[in-house]
Amino acid sequence: MDYINTSRPQKIFSTIRDRIVYMEYPPGKLLPEKELCAEFKVSRTPLREAIQKLKEMKLVSVIPRFGTSVSPVDINEIRSAFEVKIKLEGLAGEVAAKRITADKLAEMKALIEKADALLKEDGQRRLIEIDTQFHEIIYQATQNQILQEMLQNLHGRCARLWNSALGEIIPLPTIISQLKEIHSSLEKRIRQEHAGLWRITCGISSIG
Repeated sequence: MDYINTSRPQKIFSTIRDRIVYMEYPPGKLLPEKELCAEFKVSRTPLREAIQKLKEMKLVSVIPRFGTSVSPVDINEIRSAFEVKIKLEGLAGEVAAKRITADKLAEMKALIEKADALLKEDGQRRLIEIDTQFHEIIYQATQNQILQEMLQNLHGRCARLWNSALGEIIPLPTIISQLKEIHSSLEKRIRQEHAGLWRITCGISSIG
């Protein structure tokens, strides 16, 4: 299901989601509809469209006659989401390896170069953003809309805890190394497929 079908609700959704993920909007913070409409210069309809998706990702709670607030971090729920996410990301990797295109690989490589530059500065938040974009490319490369939507939902639900703990649990160079390994693996798969197609083409030509 396409929850966000216009650029304006998408921008509102992405902005509020990032504020929640990076704790600019802490758990329990009220999100007054009138103030948000004024900030984004929109009517209630696109705002509510964005809020609905945030609600379905369990990032906000909507209480009738009270309003919208940032949901608390539920460790048990996030653990469950992580368990599913790990399995689905494995599937996404398998499917993407068969379908990823050269331009998507180029996008991934460009992100890795940006990540390398962050080692020279304190770039934890920016690195998390790059990691998110990197995995989004993999989701898109699956060319499977259902799988992509499920992973986007799960990523959003896990992101707050992941964001707060990532730099403490995994050193930044290790994260970048993992991105490089994923890119190398996908790039190798494409080279193998191209070589296979070339052998088939040569075989057909020799028969002719």
